[in-house]
Amino acid sequence: MKIPAGLILVVLVSMGAGTLAAHHGRGATYDMKKQVTLKGVVSEVAWRNPHVVIYMDVKEPDGSVVNWAFENSGVGTLARQGYNRNTLRVGQEITAVVNPSAQGAPRGIVVKVMLADGREIMSRETGANPVD
Repeated sequence: MKIPAGLILVVLVSMGAGTLAAHHGRGATYDMKKQVTLKGVVSEVAWRNPHVVIYMDVKEPDGSVVNWAFENSGVGTLARQGYNRNTLRVGQEITAVVNPSAQGAPRGIVVKVMLADGREIMSRETGANPVD
């Protein structure tokens, strides 16, 4: 029995469609209607695909420190915008505006990042320019 090439193509595309939709479905992972502004210190920058992740230690009002993780675009996208693995450094003070985790975890997706001097970088809102 010979299987038509068109049927094989439809099956292969269908198999990949679920994975793509799941990967880019931010609505279930992050609360896209809410924004949280946090000030803290960069503890790590994971410069890797599929998304660059910025880790930041945030001091809570009670004095405890919570390590937040902020998902950003992929390496290629950020590199085309002029960023690199040294744009943010461990120990650097930043302010991050994020759409927080829908489940309440200390995670989010970057809306924008501001340096201590007020310069805005890595913004999904304004297309801010990278640091020189």
